[in-house]
Amino acid sequence: MKERQLAICDKDEFYLEKFQSYLLKKRPAGYEILAFATVNQAVEASKEDGFEILLVGENTYDTNVTNINAAKIFILKESGLSGIKGYTFISKYQSMDSIIGQALEEFAIDEGCGGMVRNSGIKARLISFYSPDRHTGQNVAALCAAELLADMGKRVLYINLQAFSGFEELLGTKYEADLTDLFYFALRHPDKLFYKLEAVKRTIGRADYLPPALDYADLLDIGEKEWQEVMEALLCEGEYTDIVVDLTECFRGFYYMLDKSDKLYIISDAQKERPRAALNQFKNLLLSKEYGRIIEKCKVFEPYGGWDNCEVDLEGLPQSGLGEYMKGIIGDDERK
Repeated sequence: MKERQLAICDKDEFYLEKFQSYLLKKRPAGYEILAFATVNQAVEASKEDGFEILLVGENTYDTNVTNINAAKIFILKESGLSGIKGYTFISKYQSMDSIIGQALEEFAIDEGCGGMVRNSGIKARLISFYSPDRHTGQNVAALCAAELLADMGKRVLYINLQAFSGFEELLGTKYEADLTDLFYFALRHPDKLFYKLEAVKRTIGRADYLPPALDYADLLDIGEKEWQEVMEALLCEGEYTDIVVDLTECFRGFYYMLDKSDKLYIISDAQKERPRAALNQFKNLLLSKEYGRIIEKCKVFEPYGGWDNCEVDLEGLPQSGLGEYMKGIIGDDERK
């Protein structure tokens, strides 16, 4: 099957080279990336096989753009004074992540644009972290593991299912969409999941992550079968090698996720009475539900003693004391 093409056309050679380099590195949604300095070059290249998405600089645009064979054309806004009509404008002077995110978001919601079924041949591992006594060190341990795996060359997606992650404040950012938006969209438009994924996801270190739910009640509204549908697509049809999930009971796919996990890391200070009691109750509950196989794949470890000093720099976790500690926890498994 022919690879789908994303093209950029801009006469600013420095900008064009920079953007092309970024796109070739990121390969959003698995696109083949093409770059053109003139509209005429883009017209010629699109004659045989049309582009799926075309980005054209506002000051590069001329009327020959109408002759370019492309499913969706965006104008990269520069001055905004060109008088171009009939196209969606995206600000040129913002992060390239934001430009591509906006383009793919518009493409995903456009009913006139087709979807895609991906089959990368890669089956991602599902790696879950959970603390039966809800030790808050679970958050940084799971995120640190995701960043470490990405540093090892893995393609990693981190999913945080905590009710209150605090990521917006901790990372100094603002989310306009979160993981529940992705799930709701994917359930309505499964063939466009990966366009929406590219639009919603963010990056921390070398790992991608989905913005956590801004309202935990939205997590509870998604049924277990719906969790299975979307997670199966992410695991079997995506481009990730590892999906790291920061688990809680705040969603209806809890047992599915435990059972589906290839690796299950349990954080528990089992030397203390209350955490030990919570861990034993968790194991007994699994046995009562005939999920003994989940217990067999659990790896229990104690929380890192200085975890609460690592939250300030979430992007630097692999270089912290926690990073060294987590290398020891996941290192043996990665060498197998």
